[in-house]
Amino acid sequence: MRRAFHSLALGLLAVVASGCFATRADLLKVQKDQREVRALLADTQVAVDGLRRKLDALKSQLEESNRGGGRGAARGGSKPTEELERRIAELEAKLAAQGQPGSLVAPPPVAGEQPDAAAVQPTPEPTKPATLADAALAKEEAAFEGAKVDDDYRDGIALVRAGQCDQATPKFRAFLKKNAKSDLADNAQYWVGECYYRQRNYNKAILELNDVLLRYPKGDKLPSALLTLASAFEDMGQKIEAKLVLQKLVSDHPKSEEAERGRQKLQALSD
Repeated sequence: MRRAFHSLALGLLAVVASGCFATRADLLKVQKDQREVRALLADTQVAVDGLRRKLDALKSQLEESNRGGGRGAARGGSKPTEELERRIAELEAKLAAQGQPGSLVAPPPVAGEQPDAAAVQPTPEPTKPATLADAALAKEEAAFEGAKVDDDYRDGIALVRAGQCDQATPKFRAFLKKNAKSDLADNAQYWVGECYYRQRNYNKAILELNDVLLRYPKGDKLPSALLTLASAFEDMGQKIEAKLVLQKLVSDHPKSEEAERGRQKLQALSD
């Protein structure tokens, strides 16, 4: 899985570094890699869901064994109990591995399930570096005054402001489905990627921000998408990739606020 994602990252960076989407072959290659990674993410979610179900079933068996084993179980002398505990430990290790840095990020729990806290680490929204993104939110909210804006888009922005990215993303996707050619389409696609970044789901953030570059090469959200894309690579420990994206940002959008932030980040990465 990681090899396929790395292939996508390299393909994306090759296109980014070239300065433009020069050939149809370049575009098709990146899109093909993107589809493969999306399929792998879906397969990973299915696998994780299966592991959670097995883990819950084993824990139920262990509880039943402990309740029915009386004093013998309490003394830890039951071989079936020891075997159940061993299998539970193995499953917890597999689940934990899904969320390790650099691997595909573990997907959210299935509705109605309560995964073990030791097995799946929470993904709180980071406190950095959202200054420019927050400023962009304020600009969009100000532009809403007296303007007719699709309810899904308006609600999505409000949910991002409230820190509820898990609810904002479906709103932006619904907007894109209805308004693929809207002037706000690139904004909506950017906010999907920004939301995944804020949730520290860096792999999905990269995929969604990549869509901003692919679908809206002349959109006004390109500088923001490039800055967040670089931040996602940096937070994954991929400094070379982050620097390439930042160089693209500074070169193509030198007068943007994002470029100024990009120069600062480039300096920090070079120190």
